[in-house]
Amino acid sequence: MQKIGFFGGSFNPPTYAHLEVAKTALKQLNLDKVYFVPVGNLYNKPELIDEMYRYNMLKIICKDENNIDVEDIELNQNKGLSTIDAFKLINDKYHNIESYYIMGADNLKKLPKWKDAIELVENYKYIVFERKDEFHKESELDKFIENNALLNSNKNNFKILELPKYNEINSGVIRNYIKNEEYNECKNCTKPEILEYIKNNKLYKN
Repeated sequence: MQKIGFFGGSFNPPTYAHLEVAKTALKQLNLDKVYFVPVGNLYNKPELIDEMYRYNMLKIICKDENNIDVEDIELNQNKGLSTIDAFKLINDKYHNIESYYIMGADNLKKLPKWKDAIELVENYKYIVFERKDEFHKESELDKFIENNALLNSNKNNFKILELPKYNEINSGVIRNYIKNEEYNECKNCTKPEILEYIKNNKLYKN
């Protein structure tokens, strides 16, 4: 049975940190494949550009990467999707696999308060990456899970990993550099081909 990780997010734009998360999950948990799963246009988030730009940039960042690709299942939807909606779409499409949903520790902190939290925690498996602004050590994540009754009673559904590098990079940093036309500052944040795509399509200028 294949083990596949699904990494959801806005990827606005994709960064080296996103790619490192996928690579680390593949290596440390012996996954067969990781899919980036970008949210669609109806996802409520500031500065979110059109889904096809984000999808195309994810295809660019996955180019030449082994066993990392993009899943467009949340795109071209006529309604906003909740987390449970997205998970069910994936489960309906992918059969006879062991699936893992990849998230940052910031989302783990919010998870018990999400809609359908009980179903999400009890019925799905997660790979959780620490983020410097939320948790500094793997043990702190363990402690957070232990102190939450819902998470603790389902702690076997969570695999905790540390992001070995690019910890301080996020999409907002890149967007701010681009607004200020500081493209050289972006070179350590994402692939040059993505920066070229952003320039050619005049993204994140306003």
